[in-house]
Amino acid sequence: MKIEKISYNISNENIIYDCGKMNFLIKKKNSISLEHTHSKIEEIFLVEGEIKLSLGTEDKILKVPVKIEIPINVSHKLVALTDIRLLYSYK
Repeated sequence: MKIEKISYNISNENIIYDCGKMNFLIKKKNSISLEHTHSKIEEIFLVEGEIKLSLGTEDKILKVPVKIEIPINVSHKLVALTDIRLLYSYK
């Protein structure tokens, strides 16, 4: 058996746990990830809470459980409508 501590980063209202190929993110209610893009496809698995996702010119309210795939170089922003927990990775 091998047991290791998980590294994590705390910034503003976020806690991000490094889970290898995936990251586990905890955000407080009303926290916002500013509008941004990625050079890879982003996969998000919302496992707790409710978010408002702005993707390009489209806004969606999403509740658990949901998987979101954000295409390469598409501008997006996320607002936590409740405390949330999600997993995300890039492919």
